[in-house]
Amino acid sequence: MSRNTRNPYAVRWSKFADGERMPFLVWAATGIPMQAPTYWVVSKRRPSGVQPNTLHNDLRALMYLYLWADARGVDLQDRFESGALLTLTEVTDLDTFCGRYLDEAVGELPDQNGHVIRLVVRKSNNKKKASRRTVNLLEKRNRLAAVHSFIEYTSADHLSRLHLWPDRWGHYSSVRDNCLKWIRSRYEAIKKPSRNDLGAREGLEEAEVARLRAAIEPDHPENPFEPKVRFRNYLIISLLLGLGVRRGELLGIRVEDVQLGSNGTVTVHRRPDDPDDPRKVQPSSKTEARVLPLSGRLTDLLYEWIVHHRSKIVGARRHPFLIVDCDEGRPLSLSSVNKLMRALRSRVPGLPEKLSAHVLRHSWNDAFSDAMDRKGVPGDQEAKWRARLMGWRREESAEAYLRRTVRRRSNEVLVELQDSLDIQHHGAAGSARP
Repeated sequence: MSRNTRNPYAVRWSKFADGERMPFLVWAATGIPMQAPTYWVVSKRRPSGVQPNTLHNDLRALMYLYLWADARGVDLQDRFESGALLTLTEVTDLDTFCGRYLDEAVGELPDQNGHVIRLVVRKSNNKKKASRRTVNLLEKRNRLAAVHSFIEYTSADHLSRLHLWPDRWGHYSSVRDNCLKWIRSRYEAIKKPSRNDLGAREGLEEAEVARLRAAIEPDHPENPFEPKVRFRNYLIISLLLGLGVRRGELLGIRVEDVQLGSNGTVTVHRRPDDPDDPRKVQPSSKTEARVLPLSGRLTDLLYEWIVHHRSKIVGARRHPFLIVDCDEGRPLSLSSVNKLMRALRSRVPGLPEKLSAHVLRHSWNDAFSDAMDRKGVPGDQEAKWRARLMGWRREESAEAYLRRTVRRRSNEVLVELQDSLDIQHHGAAGSARP
């Protein structure tokens, strides 16, 4: 879509001296944080224990409120101060606006001449009617929920200043209640998907895992990466599949966390706001710290990486992190892992579009279930072992990772049941014959 406007807002990260990371919604032209969103994040969201990456998503969502206001000529600061807030018609329009992709939302802003660049309409294949791209409903729900939280908190601050004027306080409070009710009804109407919904994320099928393992081999003819990063990428995929760790946990591992030898281990630590981590967006662990055993093969791979590859990258000597950029030796970023997965999905035939680091965590859980089945481990024992290896506080956390295993096991039981009924039916029919 061609447009003459640029997004006037951006979410930028700051790293403080003590290692804490904080995102801010800023004016893109100056980099100066916006006052109201900063107040909301610093005094409302962060003190409640919300993690920095979630705050980043909150501010990205809140950006839509400001883009909508600019596109409609609404002065949000004036609305908060006067108590006008948003009308029902405006909330309805904002609801639609929050369902758009960012480039299309930015495309609704007036250009320097005051002209609005309208959305490009995409026609359906049957050409009967035009269609407009919209984001998935859960993303839209999250945006509206962030807008609701921001308006609720910011308007409460303005309302508190009117306590000496009861009439004005009462009017502001009434308008505020209606506005929040309208926004809340919009996002609550979008139901969160159930963990058992069709289409929910599952691990890879066995053939897909085999295809991935083959293609990522450094000397495989279909390996899509340049030679200097092939071994590192092979190690990344091997560790994700072999340990079931999260992407952030993998990137947080330090060389000192790896113990090589006949009984090799790797320790997954929780190091929030690590001052030694130079990345503004710090990879973080959502789970408990734990020590994981390494197979002989993984131990050999880690030895080769640490001794023969990482040690020769000059920049890698300046920090302790295990997985690094192969050019300058900086700790690898979360976005680089995403880029790795995109390259595999797009360049290697036979790999699914759903491939991601987190899907490999699902695949590990499926493989673990298969191993428990082969060993005949009781279900309660399996749940305890899985929770420890995954770093979960509650065994119930496994539910989201067992969709493919549950589907396979339940389908096997259903087929066995059907077969037994068929046998009973044929046996009864045979005995009834003269």
